[in-house]
Amino acid sequence: MSARRCAFPSPSDRPAASVVLPGGGAGMAIGRRAFLIALGMAPMAARAALPAPGLQDIGGRANMLFGAAVQARQILTDPGFRAHVLHECGSITPEIELKWDFIDPEPGANQFTPADQLARFAARNGKRLHGHALLWHKSIPPWAVQQMADRPDWGAVSGFMASVIPRYAGVADGWDVVNEPLEPNGRADGLRASPFLAAFGPDYIRRAFDEARRLAPGAPLFLNEYGLDYDRPDCQRKREALLRLLDELGRTGAPIDGIGLQLHLELARMGEFDERIFADFLNELGARGLQIRISELDVAEAETAIPVEERDRRCGEAVRRVLDVAVANRAVGSITCWGLSDRYSWLPPPSEQSGLNRGLPLDSDLKRKEIYLAIRDAFRQREALLRK
Repeated sequence: MSARRCAFPSPSDRPAASVVLPGGGAGMAIGRRAFLIALGMAPMAARAALPAPGLQDIGGRANMLFGAAVQARQILTDPGFRAHVLHECGSITPEIELKWDFIDPEPGANQFTPADQLARFAARNGKRLHGHALLWHKSIPPWAVQQMADRPDWGAVSGFMASVIPRYAGVADGWDVVNEPLEPNGRADGLRASPFLAAFGPDYIRRAFDEARRLAPGAPLFLNEYGLDYDRPDCQRKREALLRLLDELGRTGAPIDGIGLQLHLELARMGEFDERIFADFLNELGARGLQIRISELDVAEAETAIPVEERDRRCGEAVRRVLDVAVANRAVGSITCWGLSDRYSWLPPPSEQSGLNRGLPLDSDLKRKEIYLAIRDAFRQREALLRK
């Protein structure tokens, strides 16, 4: 996921009773009570009263999980947003804090503090933490890119994985081991040209899953991919490439447990969404015995010179069409949005006059929108299916 990048400094020189928050400049320290509130350890009266039930409450009745991608500084510095994450989410995905270039911009930098903060927040509030993402061609630190080019040595990859996966054992409930490895571009196998492919060949994917299984024997391991949702030639080629890759990984015994489907919906393309084709694809994945996560759900708007209510209706309708298909397949076990509120969306404003992109469940004032209702109704649809 090409998440909006934030250059966080390496935390240092923090007092024993405070924590350094990632942010611009030299960072800032907050007191112990404020930190405990940030981690959800303050008295319940300190939390905002929110309407029940939340999305995880509803999803849980359908044996499904709801989550959102967040950043540590959002949780630590924005009490209103933090309260909604606590209320709505059963799972959180670190948006950038577990990526290789974030943790090790220089060899051995080990900038784990923001990821540790999210892990503590999750553990102390009974939330799951989804590990995202170990190998991604856009998050390799430059020194590792150069090292792999000069001397193709798997040690850099295995060293990074060994520094991260055991650290969050018992908190992380699964890992995106390989992120976005496909880009049909003339190669027969459909693999994306990347430093990993150049250094180690197509087998790097199997090696990564084997390494992750060795380090996390009981955690579900996922391949996460985008561009699989529309009735377009490029999407069809990618679906076919993914299925071939999964069959090859199965043949070689790679320990892959599931697929994360990034559903970055675009209103301008929803005329190309075909419910039958998407349902057939989900059936193909389920037939291979794989778990399916809706891993990165949001909506990019198109036309914005219309009333906000209509914009929200169109975004909600797009989500509803896709989730109606998804929750009908019992291999789909969770829905994670790439953000919870438009306040922190990675999607740019559709135009200078439009304000924020309105493609997440909550608006910038943390009010529920049509996307929220579409997710709620999808969970209820699954619950009804389970009763049959």
